[in-house]
Amino acid sequence: MAGLAAAWYLGDKHHVTLLERQPRIGIGAHRVDLDGGAVDVPLRVIYPGYYQALMRLFADAGIALQPLDASLSFAQWGGDSYFRYRNTRVLGRTVPWMPPTVALQPDALRILRDLGRLMVQMPLALASGTLQGTTLGDWLDGQGYSRVFVDGFLVPCFAGINTASHAAVRAYPATTIAQYFTPGFLLSPVYRAVGGATAIADALSQRIAKVQLNADIARVERTPDGVRVQHTDGHTQHFDALIFGTQANQVLPMLSDASREERTVLGGFRYDSVRILMHHDTRLAPKHQRDWAPVNYLLDPAWDRPMVSIWVNRLLPDYQSERPVFQTLNPFEEPDAATVLQDTTLQRPLVGLDTAKRLQRLDALHAQDGRCVFFCGSYAAQGIPLLESAVASARAVAGLVG
Repeated sequence: MAGLAAAWYLGDKHHVTLLERQPRIGIGAHRVDLDGGAVDVPLRVIYPGYYQALMRLFADAGIALQPLDASLSFAQWGGDSYFRYRNTRVLGRTVPWMPPTVALQPDALRILRDLGRLMVQMPLALASGTLQGTTLGDWLDGQGYSRVFVDGFLVPCFAGINTASHAAVRAYPATTIAQYFTPGFLLSPVYRAVGGATAIADALSQRIAKVQLNADIARVERTPDGVRVQHTDGHTQHFDALIFGTQANQVLPMLSDASREERTVLGGFRYDSVRILMHHDTRLAPKHQRDWAPVNYLLDPAWDRPMVSIWVNRLLPDYQSERPVFQTLNPFEEPDAATVLQDTTLQRPLVGLDTAKRLQRLDALHAQDGRCVFFCGSYAAQGIPLLESAVASARAVAGLVG
């Protein structure tokens, strides 16, 4: 996403070449084409209150959005759900509705009570500055929230959003998580791009002069008048400037003349892996179908992260299939091999209290006189490493290129 966004911002003034390692443009590289329609891996939903840079980019590029019901359910692995709801639309607002049989359960009542308290306390704490220098886990521990709310709802929820472990979420800066809870959060709809990642790639590619797929880059090095790119087949290309729209940990194997500071800064960004399965196996969904929601969180004390099973048939309005299709993150057990449609492992950046200083050092690198190599990605801007930070970093880098 970051590379495409940077190309869009620069393409109206510069001759932009996109070097793409995959056979399809990156954001849609892992798409699965099924009888019921195309499904992005991973699926991407957009909450407008948080994704402001992305929303502006989509509007500028003419990318249409459609609302989704991304309601959640939570259950212990193999047990009944203890918290679930559905979303309804009332006068353009999303209104959560919870079945009375669930709403009256003690755990659900505790979660609702503490969620309401959090939505008041956390923005106030953010505004007052008391969250500075504090991890989410430490702040939560000092506020007296119930265990079922913290360990059974909030931390797993962000572990799913961030595709990270529970421990990694607790180590997040409290300010980063607090910024997600913008005004109107509970009643805000979520969206996806109509046509998914393919539509995004098609729209943002319109300003790219040349797209080179299956680009296998051996080395990148700076020259007196720009940047030279050498491919594994031996041919070279020369550019005035180059932007790495990749993960931070993928840059250094290519950037042969990286400075000590570049190696220190880029090498300091940490990543974790997430396994994503596309499949038909209902055993990786809640035990009872009445508990199935578009997005299902399943917890097990033996695992340090939730299993998140997305019921594709319910989440995507235009997906048509009678057979249930799931996208499952962090599967607790192996599905029936005959039901597996795709098995993918991706990496996501981790965020900690040291991330802000590392980003300041990255900004200082970009500000160096004569710089012609830049770095952008979801890791390279403040906030949760999602599409929003990818676009924000791309916009900043494009402004430096000019």
